[in-house]
Amino acid sequence: MRTDARLLVTGTDGGAREVALYTYLDAALTERAEEEANRWVKALRALQVDGQPLRDRFTYRGDSLWWFAELYLHKGRAIVRLHRAILALERLIERERPAALRWIRGDRVAALLAPQVAARTGVTYLGPPPRSWTAGALRERVGIGLMSAFYLASTIAERLRPSRRQAARRPRVAAFVHSAFWRTDEGEETYIGPVLRELASRLGDRQVELVGLGPRTNFKQRRWQHRVSEFGDPQPREIPLTPVQAFASWRVMRSSFAIWAKRGAIARALHCSADIRRAAVIHDCDCWPVVREELTGISHLQFSWSARAMDEAGAALDALRPAVAVTYAEAGGWGRALVLEARRRGVPSVGLQHGFIYRHWLNYCHEPDEMAPSPDNKADHGFPRPDVTVLYDRFAARHLEQRGSFPPSSLVVAGSPRLDAFAATVRELKDDDRARIRKEVGAAPGQHVVVVAAKFLQMGGSFAALVRAIASMPDVRLVVKPHPAETADPYRQAAAGVAGVVVAPPTANLASLIGVARALVTVNSTAAIEAMPLGVPSLIVGLPNNLSPFVDAGVMAGAPTDEDIPVVLRRLLGDQSFRQQLFERSATFMDEQGIRADGGSAGRAAGVIERLIVDSRWS
Repeated sequence: MRTDARLLVTGTDGGAREVALYTYLDAALTERAEEEANRWVKALRALQVDGQPLRDRFTYRGDSLWWFAELYLHKGRAIVRLHRAILALERLIERERPAALRWIRGDRVAALLAPQVAARTGVTYLGPPPRSWTAGALRERVGIGLMSAFYLASTIAERLRPSRRQAARRPRVAAFVHSAFWRTDEGEETYIGPVLRELASRLGDRQVELVGLGPRTNFKQRRWQHRVSEFGDPQPREIPLTPVQAFASWRVMRSSFAIWAKRGAIARALHCSADIRRAAVIHDCDCWPVVREELTGISHLQFSWSARAMDEAGAALDALRPAVAVTYAEAGGWGRALVLEARRRGVPSVGLQHGFIYRHWLNYCHEPDEMAPSPDNKADHGFPRPDVTVLYDRFAARHLEQRGSFPPSSLVVAGSPRLDAFAATVRELKDDDRARIRKEVGAAPGQHVVVVAAKFLQMGGSFAALVRAIASMPDVRLVVKPHPAETADPYRQAAAGVAGVVVAPPTANLASLIGVARALVTVNSTAAIEAMPLGVPSLIVGLPNNLSPFVDAGVMAGAPTDEDIPVVLRRLLGDQSFRQQLFERSATFMDEQGIRADGGSAGRAAGVIERLIVDSRWS
C-alpha cells in the first residue's frame, strides 16, 4: 500500500495549490500517532467477541493467541497509518482553513479518511476517484487469500521434502536463532555468536544445539531460486543449524492445520464483534474497512502461522529435551511460540537482548494485567516472557520494568557482547589498518569519514537530505553500511551521481569503519550506542525516534528536521567544543546506565544460562 497522498487545497479566495498530506505531520504528531495506535491495539484484548474478551476467545492448547494478534496489528502498521492520516488531515485543515479539498492521488487510508475529516470540519470535499477504495480493498482481500493458501501449501511442502536431520540428542542448551543471520564467512551467528561460542567453550560443542528459524535468506534478498534451493537442501550443508520444521511430523502438525481450517469462522467472529466495530471509529472517523482487513489478516494468516510455529517449536523441544532454551527472538512471533511451548514443558527459557529496544516497540510494551494469568482461562499463564531476559544495560532494564511490566527479578544486566567486540576491533587497529580501510572506502587524505548505519526505510527522506549535504562538503566521505536485512540497491540509487558517497561491500566490518570515522549517522541503530565508548559521536536523524532519549540527554547530536542535517553535521565534524561536550556527557551517561566495554559480556550472559542449567531439573 502506498503511503503518500496529495490534495488540492482551495482557499476562501478561490486560489488553489497542491499539497502533500503527510508533510503536515510534525514530530509531535508523529509521536502521538505511534502512542495512540499502540493504545488502540492493546485495548482490543479486552473487547468482547462472542461474549468473551478477545484474549480468552481464541486459544491454542489453552494459550491465548492474542499474543500473536497484537504483533500482526503492530507490524502491519495499518493502525498507525490510520492515526497518522487522521492527524495529518486535521492539521492540514487547521493550518490552511480551506474552503474545499480535491483529491489528486495517494494511499487508500487517506482516501477513506479525507472525506470524513472534511465533513466533520465543514470543508467541501471533491474525490477520490470512484471505486478507488473498493478496488484496493478487493486486491487486499485477494492477496490475503493467496497468502493463506500459500501458507497451507508451504506447510505441506515442509513435510514432503527430504530430511537429513541427525538423530536427536540431549544438549544442555537449545539455541533458537534465525537461519538468515548465520554468517558463513565467520562461522558464527550474527547477533549472539559470542554468547554461543562462550557456552560451547564451557559446556562442550555437543552441548549446544542450534535450531534454525525461518528461511536462510533475509526477506529483502529472498527470491524464488532461494526457496527452491532450500527445499532441496533442508539440512543446510554450509551452516550448523537444524531447521525447526525438520522436527515436526505430519502427526504433530494436525492441530495447526485445524486452525487454518477454522479461519473463516474466526474471521466471522471477529467481524461480528460489536465492541470491535465501535472501536473502529477513531477520532470520529469510521475506519472499519481498514480494521476489517486487519482482522481478516489475523484470522487467515497470523493465527495459522502462530499455531504452526508453536507446533514446530514444541516438536523441537520434545526431540532435543534441553536443559535450557535460549533465543534472541523472544519478543517476536517465533520467540513467543517458543516460550509458550517451553513453559508448557517446564523448560527454562532465556531471552538475550540483541539490539536496541525501541520505546514504541509494542513487542516490549505490556500492561500489568497481561503479565498475569487470565482470571477466566485457567490454562492461561500470562504473557509468554522468558524466565530470564539478559540485557545490555540498565537503560534497557528500566524500560522493560516500566513499559513492559517485567518483574525486576527476571532481568539481568550482563553487557553487550557486540559492544565488546566493537571495542576490541577498534583497539586492535594499527595505523596501517586505518590507512587501508580509508583507502578501501575511497577517503582521500584529509577527508573526514562519516559512516551511515541505518535501515533505508527508517531513514526515509533523511538519507536524501544527507546526500545533498555531502554533495556540498568535499572534505567528507560518506560511507554507507547497509543493514544485514537490506540490500545496497536503494542506497546506491538515492546517492547516484554524488561522488562523495560510497556503499561499503557486504564484507566490510562496521566496527572497523567506525574506527576510522569522524562521526556516525543513524536513525535507530545500536551502532550509535556502540560508538560512544569509542569516542565517535553520532548524528541522529529522523527524529523523534528510539534514540531520542539519548539526544535529549545531550549525549548524541540530533537533527530535528532534514533541513537541520547539514548544519548539525558540520558542527559535529568541525566544532571541537561541541564534540568535547558530547564526550563528557557520554562518559557520565554510560557510567550511570552501566554501558561498558570490558570484554566480559558474553561470559556473564553464559554464566546466567549455566546457573539455570544447574537449577533446572534436567538430568
